[in-house]
Amino acid sequence: MKTTLKEIKNAIRAKVAQDITYTERNAIQEHLTNIAYSVGIYGVNGALFRGDESGTLYAITARTANLFYYL
Repeated sequence: MKTTLKEIKNAIRAKVAQDITYTERNAIQEHLTNIAYSVGIYGVNGALFRGDESGTLYAITARTANLFYYL
């Protein structure tokens, strides 16, 4: 589902999603499913994921290596 980066950041502020923008790749041991993404001028710039086992929401809000690792 396509969304805005502002909505993804609002999910973090509301404590609905955990911010993993700058965490290490091995910090999350479960498989993540992409449920929403944000597209800007230069391509994908944010995404919202759900953990398959725990159901926890995770968010990435910048064009970091984690964004492309989990996509």
